Amino acid sequence: MIDLLRKYIDNRIQLIKLELISALANVAAGLISSFLLLGMGLIILIMFNFALAFYLGSLFENQALGFLVVGLIYVLLFVLYYYFFRNTVDKNVKDKIVKIIFMADKEMKGAEEEDYEVYENKTEDNY
Repeated sequence: MIDLLRKYIDNRIQLIKLELISALANVAAGLISSFLLLGMGLIILIMFNFALAFYLGSLFENQALGFLVVGLIYVLLFVLYYYFFRNTVDKNVKDKIVKIIFMADKEMKGAEEEDYEVYENKTEDNY
């Protein structure tokens, strides 16, 4: 009986380790993918900003004025975001993170139940 209890505790510890590794792997993969997409998106955005600034500079016949207008557009976007959209974006990001964690937990519990069913079938066959 004590051996079974030790095996059970060892199996639970191993299961927790595997769940932790799986969760960390999912988070790391998501972060790396997000950072790559963010980096590529920023490069694209920077190129379009330069194009817009040079275009506006040619319209105003002053390159510095073109870059100033693009900068002012971003200052306006920053102020709008900070005062009107920041709380909504924060809430949505938090909700998304909690949803991902609960989905991962649900998947782990489903896998754990399947493992239990396999173990249960094996022990019934032995008796």
